[in-house]
Amino acid sequence: MASGRNAVTMSDGEIEQFLTDNMKVQIATIGPDGTPHLTTLFYVLEDGMVAFWTYGRSQKVVNLRRDPRITCLIEDGEDYFELRGVQLTGVVRPVEDVAAVGRLVAARVDGAPTRDTTTTG
Repeated sequence: MASGRNAVTMSDGEIEQFLTDNMKVQIATIGPDGTPHLTTLFYVLEDGMVAFWTYGRSQKVVNLRRDPRITCLIEDGEDYFELRGVQLTGVVRPVEDVAAVGRLVAARVDGAPTRDTTTTG
C-alpha cells in the first residue's frame, strides 16, 4: 500500500482529466513590492495549456507584463480527505485572439454569453 506523497500523486492521465473536469484556477503573480498577488479566474485547456481571460488593466496583467512568471493552482474537494489539486508554474504567453479565449471560457460558465458582444462605433 502506498504511503505519504506517493499515495496522493496523480498519474498524467488523472492530471489531464482533473484539469478538464475543473474550471476555476487560482493564479499567483508577483506584485510591485514582491509579494504574491493571488486571484481566481475561470479557465479552459487550450492545446494542453491553461488559458484564461481577464481585463488588460487588471493588477494581475500589470504584474505579468512586468514579470511573466506565474503559479496556478486548480483544486477541489470539500473535506480534508477529499482535497486535491494540481499546481502549475511557468511563464505567461499572451494570446493575440483574446476574444476567442474569452468565448471559450464563457462557454464553460453557465449563463455567460458565448458570442462576441463587442460593439464598435
